[in-house]
Amino acid sequence: RQAMTRVTAGDYGVRVPVVTSDELGEVSDAFNRMAAGLEERERLRKAFGTYLDKEVAGFILSGRFPEEGVEVDVSIMFCDVADFTPFAERSDARSVVAALNGLFETIVPVIARHGGHVDKFLGDGLLAVFGAPEGFMDHADRALAAGREIVEAVNRPGAPLEVRVGINSGRVVAGSIGGAGRLNFSVIGDAVNTAARAEAATRET
Repeated sequence: RQAMTRVTAGDYGVRVPVVTSDELGEVSDAFNRMAAGLEERERLRKAFGTYLDKEVAGFILSGRFPEEGVEVDVSIMFCDVADFTPFAERSDARSVVAALNGLFETIVPVIARHGGHVDKFLGDGLLAVFGAPEGFMDHADRALAAGREIVEAVNRPGAPLEVRVGINSGRVVAGSIGGAGRLNFSVIGDAVNTAARAEAATRET
């Protein structure tokens, strides 16, 4: 009973001794196998949340988003590091990874705070979506506010890296896309391509 209480509280590492070969022993062994299975499931859940947006994962698992995908109006943000290639060429691998991780530690929370989701990391940049899978009427305002906050937070005097942000709003196809047992929630459409071109244009302007 004590072990069951601990599992209910989220302690999946608990085990009970198997000291008999009767029905009680069988129940104890079954309990231990159940706890081990829950412990493994929790590890997978944490890994799932590390490599995917937790909010998107929860939304999809809830069954509220159609598996076949939908057409929705969203705002797309592309964020990229300016002149990253020269920085990478003069830095060692450890420094490059540390710099990018530090940069994304600043950018990702800003996106999440404004209701956006990181669709994918693209080397030294990322693609974020505002308005899917949750629908926001003010997705454009959210994306713009996030973009401005990112630029102000990262592009400080003397900062080692600077970012450029491109935003576009429009209709896209949103859904879980992939194959062979691997899926990724993503958005597809000309609105995405236009956002990428907007970000590219910031290198000129």
